[in-house]
Amino acid sequence: MEKKKTTTGRRLLRILLRTTAVICILFLSGCGLAALLYQRSLDRGGYLESWDADEGRVLTGLSYGEGAANKYDLYLHKSIKPESEAPLLLLVHGGAWMGGNRSDMAYACKYYGKKGCITATMDYSLISEKRPEVTIKTMLDEIAACTAALKKQLEKEGYHVSGMAIGGTSAGGHLSMLYAYSRGKDSAIPIAFVFDKVGPVSVTKDFWDEKTAATLIAYGAGIRVDPKKLDTPEATEAANSLSPLHFIKDGTPPTIFAYGGKDDLVKPVHRDALAKALEEHHIANVRIDFPNSNHALWDDPDCVEQFRKAVLEYCVTYLKLPPAEPAPEATAASSETTPAAETAKTSETGPAATTEK
Repeated sequence: MEKKKTTTGRRLLRILLRTTAVICILFLSGCGLAALLYQRSLDRGGYLESWDADEGRVLTGLSYGEGAANKYDLYLHKSIKPESEAPLLLLVHGGAWMGGNRSDMAYACKYYGKKGCITATMDYSLISEKRPEVTIKTMLDEIAACTAALKKQLEKEGYHVSGMAIGGTSAGGHLSMLYAYSRGKDSAIPIAFVFDKVGPVSVTKDFWDEKTAATLIAYGAGIRVDPKKLDTPEATEAANSLSPLHFIKDGTPPTIFAYGGKDDLVKPVHRDALAKALEEHHIANVRIDFPNSNHALWDDPDCVEQFRKAVLEYCVTYLKLPPAEPAPEATAASSETTPAAETAKTSETGPAATTEK
């Protein structure tokens, strides 16, 4: 049995981690040219961001619980004055629910921090053979605990939070959606909106092959699942509990989502199902397609900017972020359709005008 579990875990890692930065770094470390190309890809994907010492404070390794993984980092830019309100963005890392750490989302914390948001990124317990008690529910509980700790810490620091949004990439996108959709209203700081990159929206066999679906359900819910019996009440209930799609209803938080047109890991079926469900329930949303990108979303730099713009516009609309002043060189000509704009699609019920019809 132990050998079977180990084999299953390795298979899941092979399926879900093959495009992550860790693998790329290991593969490219011996080749200068390849490393340079990889650096360029990271830059194009928006994964590089500076934060100079004089730009503000970064409180690292703050605790939100007793577990070894219960740590978070808090970014407080100097432009944010404690006496004024500011949005809080919590960034959740990916890694197939079995890897990654909070530093993976430092780039996003730095970027949005410099735009006037309080930002934070957290670690959470990871699924492993040595810790079979860890499930997706464990991670959701930890997001809730981290949110409560953030609220207390910011009150201690004298900051006033206008509201909170949660977002992440891949497994982090999945957890962000699942938390926002199933627990957002009960959060210590209610979730105003969610922003997701390439997060799986379902673990059912409609979105994966039977073996992968069974593995995801087994690891995510902590139960044994027969790939040939995914329609049993127990398997169905477990799959639904792990699937953000299952929790979309009237009143679901507005959502920004981005997926790669060439992603063979979290395939476009996830994007399409999410778009359909949000539209059916008239949930404000912004869909941004990365037509040339795989799971890493680093081959459409214009779309990276579209995503960032959408997040900041939602911060203005839902979290009282002051609108950015237009650049001096901006002219009426700037409203013309761009290639990136044509890849972004916005619900008619959504406030962020990123669609060019």
